[in-house]
Amino acid sequence: MRKRTIRDVAIRIAVGITAALLITWVAYRFHFNLSSATSIHLFLVTAIALQWGLLEASAVSLLSVVCLDYFFTQPLFKFYMTDSHDWIALITFESVALLVSRLSNQVSRHAREAEMHQSHLQKLYELSQNILLLDRQRPVDQQLASLIQATLQVKGVALWNAYDLHLCMSGTCSVTDDEVRSTYFTESNEDDSVTATSRRVLRSGTRSMGSLVICGHSLDATSINATASLTAVAIERARAFSAESSAEAARQSEQLRSAVLDALAHAFKTPLTTIRSSSSGLIEMDTLSGTERKLVVLIDQQADHLNELTTRLLRTARIDSANLKVKRERIDLTELIQDSIEESSSELGAHPVNIASETQHYMVWADKQLLKMALFQLFDNAAKYGSPCSSITIDVQEEQAETLISIRNEGSYIPPEERENIFKRFYRSPGSDRRISGTGIGLSVVKRITEAHQGRAWVNSDLHTGTTFFLTLPRMAKER
Repeated sequence: MRKRTIRDVAIRIAVGITAALLITWVAYRFHFNLSSATSIHLFLVTAIALQWGLLEASAVSLLSVVCLDYFFTQPLFKFYMTDSHDWIALITFESVALLVSRLSNQVSRHAREAEMHQSHLQKLYELSQNILLLDRQRPVDQQLASLIQATLQVKGVALWNAYDLHLCMSGTCSVTDDEVRSTYFTESNEDDSVTATSRRVLRSGTRSMGSLVICGHSLDATSINATASLTAVAIERARAFSAESSAEAARQSEQLRSAVLDALAHAFKTPLTTIRSSSSGLIEMDTLSGTERKLVVLIDQQADHLNELTTRLLRTARIDSANLKVKRERIDLTELIQDSIEESSSELGAHPVNIASETQHYMVWADKQLLKMALFQLFDNAAKYGSPCSSITIDVQEEQAETLISIRNEGSYIPPEERENIFKRFYRSPGSDRRISGTGIGLSVVKRITEAHQGRAWVNSDLHTGTTFFLTLPRMAKER
């Protein structure tokens, strides 16, 4: 590339010299004076500066001074001038020629830069338009890489998406996969003019989200930065659409599941009512023998328990309703916990329950039924996953802004990567669905109820000490 440029400049200088000599011959042949010849040479130098550049114009201007001195100043045909005005004229000519050449060169360069800038803007505009037309059903990374290469007309593009840990390339890039990734990890933005390669970190606000490498280009740094910004926006936009679609699908799925649960619960209510009425009637008739009476009493008790479970199922089916309303009342939290333990005796089984703050009474403003449902789910979860006959510890603490309830069991462990997922509706940890029966609904109910009270729910787990679930209730006055 460099040899070709030097050759082109040499050819242009030769052409300029030839033109200057031709003009000199014509001016001398037709007896032009120094002023007229100077004007023609100045026009030639200006034209060369506009067309080719300062270097060619400077070379021709020097030759023009020599020609003017030799052919148009006294004594003729000698590089010597007797009149000082001729010296001034030639020095002025050369100064003006160089100045005009420089200004003409600057104008030409600015025009070329403006034209190139306009071309870059046009490409960026096309890129932004094409990004809006990306296929949402296909991975956006490869589409972006191909689109950037085709629109900006570069040799190659490499794109690293840190969200999906996915690297894709389009065209030819003389960079390794590790170099593309290292741009993201080192957060380095670089432009290599020798290889015409630019590296940029993709950012969403202040958060890094990937890296972009563009190879074999003639773009300026501003255009590269704009391309990186458009790429980051496109990736974020694709993630937002994906999240929106997933959320809508999840919402419709939740509506369907809630409707099914609600229908099942109502379907159970009718035969349960018949069973309870029949068992209660047999007990009231008092015509059964001792063994028969015990069996009917057992049927009646279990029917009552099944009826309570069905009622809870109905409440659970409606707990995810967007318009869940909390009916706050002043509650003695210690008494509520004790009542909930008694009502959950069949679920707790042989697990002893210890209340660390049993002697203290904590008052909260909350929905009694909803809070009791959340406690039931936590008791049931602690008993199911705790070691057989291990103790369950309940503690209540008042902090500056909220009341903290903790329920700890022994023998269970939840890995860190699972601790957010277990609060999702219908999610069950790998392996637990085979060892312990359940629906994956309970903890999502706890989280929904807690958030409806403007509280929080989370879990800590340790291999040695067990698992502790926490929920908080804000210490607030009764809402009016």
